[in-house]
Amino acid sequence: MDKLRAALTSLLAGLAVATLKLLAWTQSFSVAVLADAVHSAVDLLAVTITYFAVKASLKPPDEEHPYGHHKAEALGGVGGSLAVLASAVFIAYEAAMKVAHWEPYAPTLIGIAIMAVAILIDFNRVVVLRRFKGVSRALEADALHFATDLVSSSAILAMLVVGAVGSMYSPEAFMRWGPALDVALAAAITVYFVRLSLNLLKSSVLELLDYAPPDIVEKTRRRAQAVAGVRSVKAVKVRKSGGIYHAEVTITVDENLTVGEAHEIADKVEKSVKEELGGDVSVHVEPCKTSQKSPESPLSTKSS
Repeated sequence: MDKLRAALTSLLAGLAVATLKLLAWTQSFSVAVLADAVHSAVDLLAVTITYFAVKASLKPPDEEHPYGHHKAEALGGVGGSLAVLASAVFIAYEAAMKVAHWEPYAPTLIGIAIMAVAILIDFNRVVVLRRFKGVSRALEADALHFATDLVSSSAILAMLVVGAVGSMYSPEAFMRWGPALDVALAAAITVYFVRLSLNLLKSSVLELLDYAPPDIVEKTRRRAQAVAGVRSVKAVKVRKSGGIYHAEVTITVDENLTVGEAHEIADKVEKSVKEELGGDVSVHVEPCKTSQKSPESPLSTKSS
């Protein structure tokens, strides 16, 4: 299965999961189930963005987009984070109404079965996406995210089971404590919503601002320095674009080398750094003075 097909499979699974959880909510009228359903709906938006981002990333660079189309993913991340925040506000309002009226949810066997099927679909989706670990950063991130979602969905399934048992054998206690359990789970999901949206917003904005992570810069510097013939690495500039990084590296080489020899070293640096970052790499070469004679004019090569 290729990356695009995996992203499409995840998208279809997300549509099925969101629909099933909404059906489970119509059976239980639990604010926690509603929160999980809205969460899945927002996830569906995120998966849709991932699908189009993966599709766009397969496009070759053109004259108007010489570095490719990867940053569309960051723009989608900003929109997705705002959608998550809006969902958190909605769930918080519903939870407040539930507390004000102190209405217990109504767990049913149909609702429990629907939630169980949704969890099974989500589990299979995680299994598929984990096959792309180290191959696609977007799909790998989705696999991690949906794996954490399985925890909250399982907790809600357990709540429905406990509610079904409680309403059957101890209806008075269920009427007293059912709403509290429901709202508590909804509140936990809302907090997760806010945390998720802020992290997503931060990472997306940093990417759009061309933030260069220090660890990536250092890895790039070490890669370039390790190439035979490189005397020193004078400057490293990197910028993120989707799941890859582009780089500009300035190295020094022996001033007595020919243009061809210096270009060969630059090619090796480009290849090594590109293996690490995945994006376009430009290498600028300058002479390293080895004697007291006047230095030659800087030699600049840009690997094709």
